[in-house]
This record gives sequence, structure tokens and C-alpha cells, in this order.
Amino acid sequence: MDPLSTSLLFEQFLAQRRYLKNVTPSTIEWYQTAFKALQKILGADLPPLTKSALQAFVVAVRQRGVQPVSCNTYIKALNAFCLWLHEEGHLVERLQLPLLKVEQRIIQTLSDQSMQTLLRQRPKGFDQWRLHALVCLLLDAGLRIDEGLTLRRRDLDFDNLLVTVFGKGRKERRIPFSFELRKVLFRYDAVRMRQCPRCELAFPSRQGTAWDQRNSLRGLHLLQEKLALPTFGWRRGKSDERACASNLLAARDWRKTEQQEKGDAGD
Repeated sequence: MDPLSTSLLFEQFLAQRRYLKNVTPSTIEWYQTAFKALQKILGADLPPLTKSALQAFVVAVRQRGVQPVSCNTYIKALNAFCLWLHEEGHLVERLQLPLLKVEQRIIQTLSDQSMQTLLRQRPKGFDQWRLHALVCLLLDAGLRIDEGLTLRRRDLDFDNLLVTVFGKGRKERRIPFSFELRKVLFRYDAVRMRQCPRCELAFPSRQGTAWDQRNSLRGLHLLQEKLALPTFGWRRGKSDERACASNLLAARDWRKTEQQEKGDAGD
């Protein structure tokens, strides 16, 4: 391996990823987290990377109780670093660790009854309206939670029933939403304007800054407890989007069912 220290080479790797590949800050943080874990196991002054050293790192991490899925996130980041080392001539042989096998489980989705309970609640005040509107948006349009929390008011096209999101991979997408969702978002926007009239974010904090994902999740869990619903979290990945999509039709017809029930009761 190149005589330069592994830590110095890693900084060069990050610089090239940041300025030549234009990766997102989240990706840079992912690389740094994996490298810090490697330093914690093998020492701050890392020796030259070898296959046996990387395998020893994986063994040590697993012995500390880290789950295979989390271990794989480290492996993917370190494999990217090792590939860069090989391409730049710092490693003669490319080092690549295989991913650990993980359990493939069916993603649990909301039942129709739970979804209707969630969507039929009557929010009061800014905090309840904000959470209710966000939940309706995620269910109806199938957005990731970070796409919803970073959404701006100008990204919502009420006339054409479209929402424009800037999500993973720095890709902009335009997604249709339902007429019933427009009603919810329009009513919520009136409440939001009274709380944060100068904020551009669609779902801001009370102070008009970005609403933290952890705080929004706490609000969701409190709502689930109040409505006696099973506990679930925000959807964030591609596989989660597919689970969200399975409930998409029900989410778009959530008011239609309620109207039908009222009509049956009146007959």
C-alpha cells in the first residue's frame, strides 16, 4: 500500500467524492461514520488496509452486538473507499468484503381500519394540523419523510394537484396528489400562515425553522398512543416506498369511504 497514512488517504477520498463526484453531505457523513467505526476497532492510527484487517473489523463489530443490516452499511462504505484506493494506485489488489446475509421480512403496512382512524381525526391548533397534514401527504403521495419535511410552499401546486420534491440522489420529481388531500393542505396552510407567516417551509417548527425528524416522529408516536394505533415510524427508503404504495389507493379514497357511510346512514 502507498506510504501515505490511511487517514490522509481517506481525507483525499472524501475531497474527491465531494468536489469531483458532487455527493451529498449525507453520503459524506455515511463515509465518515464507517471510517470512525473502523478506527475505533483497529486504532486511530490505522495500519495499511488488508483483507484480514477488514475481516477482523467485521468480526469485532458483530461481537459487539451490531446487527447485520447496520454492519452492511459499514461494509458498503469501506468497499467504496477500497475501490478508490485501488483505482488511484494505492492498493495493488482491490479489497472487497461480501455483504452479510440479512433476514428478508415482509414490510408491515397499515390496515384499512387503522388508516381510516388515522385520517379521520380532527386536528386542533398548529401542532396537530401540521402532523395531520404531513401524515396525509406521505400516505397520499408516497413521499419519504425527509422529502416532506424539506418541502416548500411553492412546491405545492394546488391548481394542478402536483407536488414537486427534491429527494434522494438530488433528483427532482413531480408527483400527483388527490383532490381530498388538497382540501387538507389548503386548510392546514391557513393555520400555518398564522403561526409562521414568513417561513417558506411547508412543515416548519413553531419558530419557523426546519422541523426536526426526531421531533416529528415523537409527535407521530403520541398520536398513535392517543388513537390506540399500532406503533410505526416514518418511511424513508425505496423498499419502504413500495409499502407506502400498497396503501396509496386507500389513502386517496379515505374521504370517499366516509361519504359513502354518511349516505348509507341517511337512507
